[in-house]
Amino acid sequence: MHSRLTQLATVLSMTIALVIPAVGQDTKPFRIGISNDQSGPYSDQGGPGSALAARMAASDFGGKVLGRSIEILVADNQNKPDIAGQIARRWFDVDGVSAIADGGVSATGLAAQNVAAERKKVTLITAGTAPDFSGKQCSAYGTQWATSSYAISNAVVKDLVRESGKKWFFITTDIIFGHALEAEATRAIKAEGGTVVGSARHPIGTHDFSSFLLQAQSSGADVIALAAGGTDLIAAVRQAKEFAIPGKLVALYVHQPEVEAMGLQAGEGLQFATSFNWDLNEATRSWALRFKERHGRMPSMVHANTYTAVTHYLKAVAAAGVDDGDAVMAKFKATPIGTDALIQNASILPNGRVIMDLYVARVKAPKQSRFAGDVFEISATLPAKEIFEPAEKSGCPLLMAK
Repeated sequence: MHSRLTQLATVLSMTIALVIPAVGQDTKPFRIGISNDQSGPYSDQGGPGSALAARMAASDFGGKVLGRSIEILVADNQNKPDIAGQIARRWFDVDGVSAIADGGVSATGLAAQNVAAERKKVTLITAGTAPDFSGKQCSAYGTQWATSSYAISNAVVKDLVRESGKKWFFITTDIIFGHALEAEATRAIKAEGGTVVGSARHPIGTHDFSSFLLQAQSSGADVIALAAGGTDLIAAVRQAKEFAIPGKLVALYVHQPEVEAMGLQAGEGLQFATSFNWDLNEATRSWALRFKERHGRMPSMVHANTYTAVTHYLKAVAAAGVDDGDAVMAKFKATPIGTDALIQNASILPNGRVIMDLYVARVKAPKQSRFAGDVFEISATLPAKEIFEPAEKSGCPLLMAK
């Protein structure tokens, strides 16, 4: 009898040993959220395309991390910070999301990053360009992959001022994104001896820019700068063509889909800075064509940023071996961004700012375009370490505390 009891106890102990790890193992999907404008004026910049880019990154990674299937959640924040904050809280507190990517416009991205910081969750900001992401509102769990308003402005402004564009007038979207672009460009203009003779601000979703363009035209400005994006930028460029002032026009923040939407006839000669050139090399061409097959059009730099950021994040999670914000971010910042990345010579600064080479691009004339999607040419490459603001000048409290 004693022998039988001993055998039974042994069997039970082995069963418990086998069951406990199985119960303790996390089999829930590993979730990453894409929060952005899904159907409004900025939906072509990020929108459904960012969700696709994240899913492509997950699939190319193998579809799993930490033994869990990777799931991409998507929400439309409608360009409203309060909605973006609500989405972030629900995702982190209820749905088990580990990170948020894209973020949408700067105001909504900052709302998501602030909620994430409270919960020690990761944000991969691939759209918002405002300096606050890696400046005064920087987060130990946040990284900013979108090109910065500082770098964008300096990339195109200085040469234009030197080429006799001394007097500038701004047409600016009246949100954080537009304000930051105008402020950084103004600093660059004044540093080169130029002046700002005026500015006009418009709400998101403006359809008629005639009064703003007439005001700019009558100001005597050498250059009319558009600190706008999405459908606002497209409408402004098209209407500037009607007013016969494209030669004075410069756009500070432009994406591939916007150039395609405005058309080469209207956009010809428009100069801007970009971090992604789909026709740069074999890797960028291959990825862009795969994206186009599924999306129907070429990717924007936000889409390329999202793919690269999600890929790098998944590598960090795998290297950390746990889904913990502190452990993941330690690996995230210590792991070099691959040389095969869609953005070139990229690295992460201590304040979370991701720097990369930028390109000065110019919209092609219709006769120069070889096929659909061939809409701009590169005139210069600007090295990452020369064009972005150093981390120590960003005002990030994390650095000041050290």
